[in-house]
Amino acid sequence: MTDFEIRPARADEAATIRSMIRAERLDPFNVHWENFLVAEANGRIIGIGQIKPYPGARELGSLVVAADQRKSGVGAAIIKALIARENGPLYLFCLAFREPYYGKFGFRSVTVDDLPPALKSKYVLGRFFTRLFRQRLSVMYRAADADQIDRVDAV
Repeated sequence: MTDFEIRPARADEAATIRSMIRAERLDPFNVHWENFLVAEANGRIIGIGQIKPYPGARELGSLVVAADQRKSGVGAAIIKALIARENGPLYLFCLAFREPYYGKFGFRSVTVDDLPPALKSKYVLGRFFTRLFRQRLSVMYRAADADQIDRVDAV
């Protein structure tokens, strides 16, 4: 496993963040470097993630780990660090096959009816694009007091 540190992103890393998001075909909207944490190893950004603020809701999103660093705990470390900074509930959108992974962090599947208004339009748009690629979009929710994060070891 690579040694890495999790830290807040810097302004000069905005282009790298946008590039990583584009490469993974993730939601390119509401991307502001100030909301990101990055995983850095040997001067290289190997992972990113953010909490996107919306009126009445917050979303964990834009999680990307460099291909050569996947399955090494980088993504889990970013998720844990993002959750640790929050004191309220979180939502996330993911492809259905990723639900078990996020479940390890206390996220549970919910329906579109459970979404706050600010996230419902995002769901409609995301569902359209995932269907084009024959994928199923899932919506997940983590309560502010979810304790499952303490039980996550090496995810």
